[in-house]
Amino acid sequence: MKRFRKFAAVAILAILVLAVCGAALAESQPVLTIGAEPPVDNTPKGYIWAAIGACIAMILPGIGSAWGVGMAGRAAAGVAAEDPEKSGACLMFELLPATQGLYGFVIAMFIAVFSGILSGTVMQLPTDLGQSFFYASLPIGVVGLVSAYFQSRVCCAGIGIVAKQGNGGMGITFAIMVELYAILALIISILMVVGVPVNA
Repeated sequence: MKRFRKFAAVAILAILVLAVCGAALAESQPVLTIGAEPPVDNTPKGYIWAAIGACIAMILPGIGSAWGVGMAGRAAAGVAAEDPEKSGACLMFELLPATQGLYGFVIAMFIAVFSGILSGTVMQLPTDLGQSFFYASLPIGVVGLVSAYFQSRVCCAGIGIVAKQGNGGMGITFAIMVELYAILALIISILMVVGVPVNA
């Protein structure tokens, strides 16, 4: 648990750093020479925020899923080494924490499509709309990271059920209960991305 707290603190710090750097880049002004007129920069900076949002949506749940799959995989490998016939039941428990990374990928693609990153029109994205895409990435980014970790712990316990009883059906139900919150975060992020009035 202590390791997770450190990991979560680093992840939240990374979000803050990305947000601050994005804000600094969005508000940066060119260097002026003595006697020169200050230039007026009306270029939209929303593309910076949209790109950061896509990164957060992919990176944080991806890290959580990679960590979770690794934890469950170590437990599954131990059971499979003792009884190879139980490896199929253990595989389901290893796959469950991977879903958060998939959810993050979906939101990253939604942001890339709706913001114009894939079509090449992102450079015209207003700053406030780019910030909306950034905020839309936070639910799945943060919840995906945390739920993948805790789901992996439940999955490791489910693998223990498989080791003792040969069947982990109830353990899968326990693990899916953690998944519910990642699904809710996915829905909220989708609604937020789709609701950004890019073409208004």
